[in-house]
Amino acid sequence: MTLASRAALLLAVSVLPPATAAVAADYEPPIYVEPAEEYVPVEVGSGWYLRGDIAYNFETRFKNTRAELSGDFSEFAPFFPYIPTRFDEKETPVFGSVGFGYHFNDYLRADVNLGLLPKDRFAIDGFLGGGCTLNCDLGVDIEQTYWTGIANGYIDLGTYAGLTPYVGAGIGVLYSKIEVEGEAAGVRAEFTDRDYNFLYTLNAGLSYQIAANTSLDVGYQFLSAPDAQFIRIDPDRVKVGEGIDFHQVRVGLRYDLW
Repeated sequence: MTLASRAALLLAVSVLPPATAAVAADYEPPIYVEPAEEYVPVEVGSGWYLRGDIAYNFETRFKNTRAELSGDFSEFAPFFPYIPTRFDEKETPVFGSVGFGYHFNDYLRADVNLGLLPKDRFAIDGFLGGGCTLNCDLGVDIEQTYWTGIANGYIDLGTYAGLTPYVGAGIGVLYSKIEVEGEAAGVRAEFTDRDYNFLYTLNAGLSYQIAANTSLDVGYQFLSAPDAQFIRIDPDRVKVGEGIDFHQVRVGLRYDLW
């Protein structure tokens, strides 16, 4: 190797490390950015549901009679026996309720409902017999209305072939309004009684999911108000007492708010 070649090789070796260092100084490693977490909105009202029911009252039982007038109503007017000539009774067996509820888990839920119970209307006309000779007409009209506010709890017993049986119970308040209008011997009188009483319910039924958030609910409800006042008129007797039981078949829809 000639002197010139050796000098050139030595020069190349002496220049190479600074060049490599310069390249290394200019190198920037890639920056890795972690993807942002996907935004998941908070479910406002998750677990809540709305409900509406239509019910048919197939039996009403009046329990504790405090006073009763029967026969020819001679007890009502000892000297002027009452003789009925017309009796009319109208009952509205179909009624409804609306409310909202909450699913605590797959088996336990509860709801609060406001409802209107069957309304009764009685009308009886007649006249006073015996010694009555002037203004002997007598008539009585009675209307009874009941509203309810109930908190119910339910246990869903699992789902089988799309059907979910359940049992439940509840407590609440019965608001009663009894209006009486009467006229006897030309004298007219009116009376209205309003009261609040404790009530309880026992429930059983089945639900079936008919849409993503909607379920059909069919069930039976026993509703009892042990201290609720009532007036009951039949063609041959009048009863006044307390304690009413309602036996109902209910059909409703539940809409889940999620």
